Amino acid sequence: MPAKTILVIDDDPDIHFFCKSLLEAEGYRVRSAISGATGLAAAEAEMPDLIILDIMMEKINTGYKVAEALGGKVPILMFSSMLNPSDAQFDPAQVPFTDVISKPIAGETLLAKVRALIG
Repeated sequence: MPAKTILVIDDDPDIHFFCKSLLEAEGYRVRSAISGATGLAAAEAEMPDLIILDIMMEKINTGYKVAEALGGKVPILMFSSMLNPSDAQFDPAQVPFTDVISKPIAGETLLAKVRALIG
């Protein structure tokens, strides 16, 4: 069986390095995008098994706009540096993401969430 593909969409190169190192060591295939626009294009070109998506990138709600554009086609694990992601300027119930994890991210927590979402 081919490795499951995870697309990481985040504007922080350290997050990409962390996710790529951690997830590839577990046998996942990891692709990266540094903005909402490049992330959407990457997802549309080759739909991954999971998207890890930062909420705040070039604009405060970029991650939510990307999740909305994808319309629930793939599980989305949102990253947030906000203490409570529901404090954002939109209705989280209207955005199709599967789970959320707060930054800073612990490796074992990220792995547990990924395994729960895609095995």
